[in-house]
Amino acid sequence: MGLFRRKKNARTAGGAVVSDRDATKADMQQLREFTASRKGVEAFVEPKTSVTQTTMLLVAADGEWTRRRVDSPEAAAALAKKLEIPCYDANRVGYPQRMRDYNVRSSQNKRTQTATKPVKTTQSPKELAALMTLESIAGVAPLADNPSKDDLERLWKRARAAAHPDRLNGDRSQWDKVEESARALGVFEE
Repeated sequence: MGLFRRKKNARTAGGAVVSDRDATKADMQQLREFTASRKGVEAFVEPKTSVTQTTMLLVAADGEWTRRRVDSPEAAAALAKKLEIPCYDANRVGYPQRMRDYNVRSSQNKRTQTATKPVKTTQSPKELAALMTLESIAGVAPLADNPSKDDLERLWKRARAAAHPDRLNGDRSQWDKVEESARALGVFEE
């Protein structure tokens, strides 16, 4: 029946299921490289949970951060001492504000990059025909030159909603045109 079986690769520690991946030499090397390549790095030790081993979070002066598994809190403290960086217990002191600020900046940068990034500088006649098909089925005004991938995805979704076979008494002809046009524009890959 298997209702109470544990994951095949998991092991138990004190009755809790713990991840099967321990810290590796590559994890330690990554922590050393991060510290060596950035200024003002501080270490925050995160305790073992039911899902992960003990981890060490390194936060640079600008808020950039990395997290890797370590063997134990003692091993994390020893590594921090060796790297000559301050080491804190994350449960006691929390995480620095600069880390949260960095995360906000990073997500804003990603959003603006993907929203403004044009798909191509020129479109082939086939791509223009596909774009016009999506625009006419969706019932929208023509998009600006070199629409972004986000614009194309929104147009595709709107055209799909308008051409759905359930709305057209099971007729798939419009739906198939929408999907063919989306493939021609590279909106989605099969």
